[in-house]
Amino acid sequence: MSKKRGMNDDNIALLRWLTRSAETGAAVLREGRLSCTTGRVRALCKQAGEWRWNAGPHARTRYAELKTLLAEEGSALLAGKYTTRTARFETSDCALELRFERLRTARGQAVVIVAHDVTGQVREELQRLRDRETRLHEQRMHAMGVVASGVAHDLNHALNVIALRIARMRADPGLRPQIESLESIARRVEEAAGTVARLQDLARRRRDRPSEAVDLTAVLLGAVEMARTDFDRPGPRIQIHAEVPPLPLVRGTAAELSHLFSDLLLNARDAMPGGGVIEVRAREGRSGVVVTVKDEGRGIAEEELPRVFDPFFSTSETRETGLALSIAYGLMHRLGGSISAANRAGGGSVFTLEFPRASRSLRKNAEERSPGNRGLRVLLVDDERDNLEVLKELLAVEGHDAETATSGRAAIQLVSSGQRFDLVLCDIGMPEMSGWQVVRELNRIDPGLPIYLLTGWANEIGEHDPRLQGVRGVLGKPLDLDELRTVLATPFPRPSGHEPATMAS
Repeated sequence: MSKKRGMNDDNIALLRWLTRSAETGAAVLREGRLSCTTGRVRALCKQAGEWRWNAGPHARTRYAELKTLLAEEGSALLAGKYTTRTARFETSDCALELRFERLRTARGQAVVIVAHDVTGQVREELQRLRDRETRLHEQRMHAMGVVASGVAHDLNHALNVIALRIARMRADPGLRPQIESLESIARRVEEAAGTVARLQDLARRRRDRPSEAVDLTAVLLGAVEMARTDFDRPGPRIQIHAEVPPLPLVRGTAAELSHLFSDLLLNARDAMPGGGVIEVRAREGRSGVVVTVKDEGRGIAEEELPRVFDPFFSTSETRETGLALSIAYGLMHRLGGSISAANRAGGGSVFTLEFPRASRSLRKNAEERSPGNRGLRVLLVDDERDNLEVLKELLAVEGHDAETATSGRAAIQLVSSGQRFDLVLCDIGMPEMSGWQVVRELNRIDPGLPIYLLTGWANEIGEHDPRLQGVRGVLGKPLDLDELRTVLATPFPRPSGHEPATMAS
């Protein structure tokens, strides 16, 4: 008798623990109705908010309340061939592990339900998953950046040779009849250079900031009109409603921003395969200009919002590459602005872009430039002979004398031998001795010597890079001749009586 009484005491203690437990509760389902519910289950049934499966093929199933979930899932177990079932369900702030077990009783079949609160465990798992995804994302971005940097450098080198050859041919009076063809090729080279730059934006490698002020109103309205023309074709109807008032100038380039808005409008169109309305609005904000692009599509799953700007991630089944939003993020970050994604209350998504205003000093009229220096002696340092030859020819056309060096050591020997130069244009990516090392040595030998770096990696060098100490500036490949002429027109005063140190010193 004492043993039986002890077992009953244990059962009573267990039931009392279930009744008071903050993490575990229980209930019985019989004939579609819940009974014998503990305090924890009763409290959870009173909470507002939809319940859904934690994962699996039924993840899109929703229950308005826990009571409905327990009744329907328990009834499904009674109607099936299994006797037990365990699954996780969650709301926005709670997660439960539910165990359903079918029992036969004298009054028929019933289901015993045990509910265990696993909210803390689920949050820890999600955090571990996020940390793992973050590490993998950083590794992918690093690998992509290395590849993009190398490809960009090589392509920019090739484009630089083509662009300079075109410039040299345009300066030849005998080729005047072919000027339109040369202009067309030059535009294609410029477009190709822009494509390379977007590749660097994708890999988050760019550090430069555009030195132009752009009329955002004109660029945005132009992109909208182009999209309307593109969307005007057989199929589901896409409308674009635009509210774009006159806006302040912003930092950027017209070509980059035009690509940015075109990609966002295409993304909005692809989010609405059945047609709909795209809303484009712009306004002047407290610290800049705010642009929103809204669609009436399916929206973005909440768990996918943090990844929407990752490379190769796409919110649309029709856009396979998933690169446009990642490029947009890289561009806005480089401009000093921001881009964010969210879901609309009535359905669909909204992308919000914030542009910083352009400073007044960004743009100067061409007529304000100095007429330029004539007869400068320039030292060109590059391991690629094609670059050296064509740049030397162009400098000669501009009235300057250029000496070439195919390595950093050759350049140092020329300066150390006592030869005097007014300006040095030096490549960075050279074997044996990089441009950064050449700069350090030339600064030691001739501290007053003006040095500019000329490189296909110009976009990846920030204006506050500590390595730029002793460098007057960085020119990118393909070379902008107007930018080069501005450099050549800059006065470079040298200390009187200063002579470079010789090798013997």
